[in-house]
This record gives sequence, C-alpha cells and structure tokens, in this order.
Amino acid sequence: MTFAFRWIALSLAFAGSLMADAGFNTIGVWNGSTFISSFGVVNTASYAQTITINTATPVTSFGFEIGNCGASVTLRGEIYAWDAVNSKATGSALYESAPTAIPNGSFQPVSFAPTGLTLAPGTYVLFITTTRDQTGAPTSGCRVGSVDQAAYAGGSFYFTNNGTDPTLWTTAAWTHIASNLAFQVNTPNAVSVTPLPSTLLLGLAGLMAVGLFGLLYRRWAAAS
Repeated sequence: MTFAFRWIALSLAFAGSLMADAGFNTIGVWNGSTFISSFGVVNTASYAQTITINTATPVTSFGFEIGNCGASVTLRGEIYAWDAVNSKATGSALYESAPTAIPNGSFQPVSFAPTGLTLAPGTYVLFITTTRDQTGAPTSGCRVGSVDQAAYAGGSFYFTNNGTDPTLWTTAAWTHIASNLAFQVNTPNAVSVTPLPSTLLLGLAGLMAVGLFGLLYRRWAAAS
C-alpha cells in the first residue's frame, strides 16, 4: 500500500473511532438563545430528540438546555427505542430518571445520568417530560434550546401533547418539527467535539484530495 493510501486509510479509521466515541453535542453550536416552546404543564408535556446509534454505545449522561418556565417545574428524562415509521416511542423505557425539579429562571443545562446503559445500533428517542409529575404543579411553559436541523443529521425534534397520559408515548404519533434540540449525550470516551456530518465529510474529502495529490506527484516525479 502506498504512503498516500495508507494515510487515507488511517484517517478514515480515526474518523470512524471519533464518531463512535465522541457522543453527540449540539449545545456546542447553540447560540444560547434560540428556543422551541412551550414545554411543561399541562398539555405539551413531552419534548424529544431522536438519535441514531451506529455501534454499541454506553451512555453515561444526556441533557438539554431549558429555561424561562414561568414557574418551577418537575420533570424526568426518558430513553426509549424509536419507531421511525410511525413516529413514536416503542417498547418499554430503557431509562427513566427520578423526578428532577428545576427553578424558573434563565437557560440552564438539565442532565440525567443512566447507570449501566448501553444502546445497541438503532434509533432512539431521548425526551424530557412532566407527565408523571403534574399533580399539584403550577402551569408552566418552558423554553428548550434549539438548533438547525443541519446541526445533527442523525435525528430531529419531536413533541407530543400527551398531558398526564404516558401511554401516548408509544401509542400515538409524535409531532415533528424540522429542527434539533440543544442536547448532549456523553459516552465513556466522549471528547470535546461537535459531530456535524457535513463538516466531517468535508474534512475527509480534503484528506483524500491531499493523499491523491501526493500519489500523483510521486508518479509524476518518477516518470520525469
């Protein structure tokens, strides 16, 4: 194998390992103010982000940017498998957090930490919900940070007006908006990168171009 193609192969292998280990992070490109609303109590109780897992991935934490709720709100973090054909969660919960109370105020990261959770290759939905904790709670309408659809090509934003009924997570279609939430999923080997597929492809194209140029130059020099 020539040096040029050896370089390309190593670059592709490195990029593959980076994609597998880096986790997911659109908060890195969030401007700190763009949002989707209103999430909370009473009706629009569940806001979600779908993700695509390509290799078996342990998840150590995940979270969203939430703020301006109008009142203190109690919510939970959930992970389910995702039925992309019918736009709904499917099966039983792979993870459900304990109730988490957040005060009314400016945007803040709200995170959840699963223990011993590894996601197999597939599509999943990560969401925040007030559904199980609305009894006696004041009406709230939180803003959740959002970014462009292009920021993460492996998923999108969904919501459901399921109120206090958790069965609707898996029995009714969720509403889709072409956007992503400002979210982060951490893995044991997470590094400080933002996985933007178009940027990654551009970088790989550049590496391949440099490698091919080096190969052609060596052939030209040998022919001369």
